[in-house]
Amino acid sequence: MKRDSTLRLIILLLIDELKAILYFPLWWYSAGLINVVKGCGKFINDFQQTLGFMIWVKNLFVPMFGQRDIAGRIISFFLRLVQIIFRGIIVLIFCVLNLIFIIIWILLPIFVLYQILIQL
Repeated sequence: MKRDSTLRLIILLLIDELKAILYFPLWWYSAGLINVVKGCGKFINDFQQTLGFMIWVKNLFVPMFGQRDIAGRIISFFLRLVQIIFRGIIVLIFCVLNLIFIIIWILLPIFVLYQILIQL
């Protein structure tokens, strides 16, 4: 009796593991990919907020330090423009890195499977 229940338990565990192995590619390219894309989007949004990129863009034409004369407005405009350019380049670099990460996520199982197959 004990041996029969142990065998059934082992069979159920093996079936469960087989289901998990067969479900993995479906999860990787559906829910897993959606989670990665959402995570990358959240990371980029948080990163641009950390840099204050949109705040610099919104205040491009606002004079800095209350300098309302023409020289203060010109200096403020060009200083903010330089800040926007450099911060925009940094955000763009992180967007490209996130895109590379997503591409690696998509290609990784194919690469691993290929490496396994060439070793056989």
